[in-house]
Amino acid sequence: MLITKKPGRKYASALRAGQADKTQAAILAAADKLFRAQGWASTSVAAIAREAGISPETIYATLKTKRAIMAAVVMQTVRGQSPDTPLMQQAGPLAVLAEKSQATQIKLFAGDITGVLARIAPLMSVLSTAAKTEPELNQLYQRFHEGRRKNLAVVAEAIMRQGSTRKSMDSAEATAVIWRLASPEMFTLMTEVEGISVADFETWLASSLRRLLLAAD
Repeated sequence: MLITKKPGRKYASALRAGQADKTQAAILAAADKLFRAQGWASTSVAAIAREAGISPETIYATLKTKRAIMAAVVMQTVRGQSPDTPLMQQAGPLAVLAEKSQATQIKLFAGDITGVLARIAPLMSVLSTAAKTEPELNQLYQRFHEGRRKNLAVVAEAIMRQGSTRKSMDSAEATAVIWRLASPEMFTLMTEVEGISVADFETWLASSLRRLLLAAD
């Protein structure tokens, strides 16, 4: 008797996982495009489904709510080319933390964070506008900035370990300086309203952080 071997469960499970990943990627790409183009209120789950080429039911089964879609888009945008790797575990931040020169740390940080801000700032403008009338989105917006502060505290402490700071500021003060200057809102103000280039923002950020954080020679 000829016995045929059935596909293993692991293969079938991996196939389903791969299909689910592709579906979620399509949802997030469509949502990101629509949120940026027409804002939160004008972007419905049905519109995201049409853009992604899937059914609204599939979106509800995958990500449940429009708020959850926004949260996932924000996280993916922050992480950039390495969506499965938390930002502080990526090469850019790790280089900042490993550097021994304070001035070089700040230069590396300014270059890396400017790339993040260029990606996320337009989306944060959408989120901040929606947060004014949507309590759940306000919670998401606040959590985003709390996460920023937590990550930037690590950067501030790394800089302080390598030398003196201006007026012997403590970690909280150094973190606040970085958190304020390296923000999506500041990036938007300077690039969209003032009209400076992304490269000029990076230069300004590095120079400002050196002046405000480092002890005078």
